[in-house]
Amino acid sequence: MHLHYDLRGHGSPIVFIHGAAIDHDAMEQWFEPLMADQPHTRLYLDLPGMGATPALPPDQTDSNHVLAAIQETIHAVLGNQPYTVVGYSYGGYLALGLAFQQPERVQRLFLVCPTLTGIKGERHVADRQVLTTTPIQVTENADYFANYQKVTVVQTPETWQAFQTQVIPGIRRTDLDALHQLHRDHGQHYRLTFETDLKATRFTQPITLLSGRHDVTIGYTDHLAFMARQPNGSLGLFADAGHNLPIDQYQMMATYFQHFLASFD
Repeated sequence: MHLHYDLRGHGSPIVFIHGAAIDHDAMEQWFEPLMADQPHTRLYLDLPGMGATPALPPDQTDSNHVLAAIQETIHAVLGNQPYTVVGYSYGGYLALGLAFQQPERVQRLFLVCPTLTGIKGERHVADRQVLTTTPIQVTENADYFANYQKVTVVQTPETWQAFQTQVIPGIRRTDLDALHQLHRDHGQHYRLTFETDLKATRFTQPITLLSGRHDVTIGYTDHLAFMARQPNGSLGLFADAGHNLPIDQYQMMATYFQHFLASFD
């Protein structure tokens, strides 16, 4: 299966993989403003059942098949070129899967709040906490405001507007039945079958990982343990961010990403 994608620019390739229940548009809104004059081809993917990519058949709706579809699409577009991967949340999990299975192809990784443990009940997540809140006038998208409140720890009119612009359109384009199918059986199909080996791997590639201290979806303590094993790992633990880190602390994420780009050979 080939995924829908958007291809931009020229130069050494960077593949962008979004999180569950959004699509490539969020990744473009977060990262394209940081790519001006950068010598990189940017491949933005839509995962199965999200954006413009149709869902996988129900009996193939699992992370192993999603990863295979990513690999097929990357090969179709980039051939045998080595590439960098940027992944957010579930996309970070899949990015690590690519690096694990194709270490000769994946040169470096930039991960934002990546999943490390597929089964939710086995994650060490943070307690819910709101750090900043100012009055927000909800005149549109009221049905999504609870979702915003659950994962956003800097709750201001500005971050609510960003959530409406960057996240809600992707949620609306998501096939929720396919998403539920991916999470069926308490996450057994969301979990990569080689997850245990992946988490124990010392990757040779440079890895930058950003984590929110108040992430109620993924947590951060597993990130600390994982990155302690990485010989070329750089970790940013943000005190004022949760799972919506690109919205809670966009400028800090941008600074880390620009430093990441500057480290390219």
